[in-house]
Amino acid sequence: MTQNNMNQLKDLSPFNWISETTDEGLHPQSPWSYLSEFLPNQFAAYCKIYHTIYEDLSVTDRSITWDEADRRRGNTQSKDVLVSGDPGETFEGRRITWEDLASAYGLEYHAEMTQDSFTENFPNGSWLKYLIAPAEGTLDEDECPRLVEVLEPFTKDQPCCFFYNSLAQRSSGDSGGALFTGNLSDVDALSSEEDYYLTPTYWWPDDKSWTVFTDPDYAFTLVGGSQELIDAILADTVLEAVAVELATPITPNSDQINIKDDQTETK
Repeated sequence: MTQNNMNQLKDLSPFNWISETTDEGLHPQSPWSYLSEFLPNQFAAYCKIYHTIYEDLSVTDRSITWDEADRRRGNTQSKDVLVSGDPGETFEGRRITWEDLASAYGLEYHAEMTQDSFTENFPNGSWLKYLIAPAEGTLDEDECPRLVEVLEPFTKDQPCCFFYNSLAQRSSGDSGGALFTGNLSDVDALSSEEDYYLTPTYWWPDDKSWTVFTDPDYAFTLVGGSQELIDAILADTVLEAVAVELATPITPNSDQINIKDDQTETK
């Protein structure tokens, strides 16, 4: 665990540049949200990093869903799906990429896929019990340090800012968020503190040459930066990433290829 060398700022104004360079509210009639509403529009390129899905090798019946497993045990309410990173949960697993899982279930792998692309296509909308669903709102213990490694050459020892919105703080109350400064390597320093998720909602270096965004409700992370940086993320063998654009819809139900119209709800 990284030693906590972060400094919390009382003034949140250094975060204002995000809202000043995004297109929040630009598409009021759309049922979906777009990348341009969350990441600054100044970058040359963007990508989406899919959070890791695992297979639980101890589950031999690959057709049973979490709902069915609970009903067989006589439970009247369905158990929550096991999610990667759940505290106190252990499993014998191996990683399966979103691309391979999509192929296994006849889905099209593309930049607008979200966690709902699978949920809406599994039996009764329930994840299969042998699958460990991707974590929402956080990169895991392998993904976060790997992203830091990719970002380091493009950061060059600059101080970085780390912003947690109120949903990313478990005890936030009516807080407008929490903003910290520190080194890039400090990004997971607050993960040992109960009030914060593993990764911040937004993080960026002093020169604002890149930005990382993870919505607490999304099972993927978005990055904007130079074409060289995005190419490095796309080429990485640990991070599963796809190129996206400012006009890419990112709401969980916005996959118009794999989710039928009658499955889609407004945001």
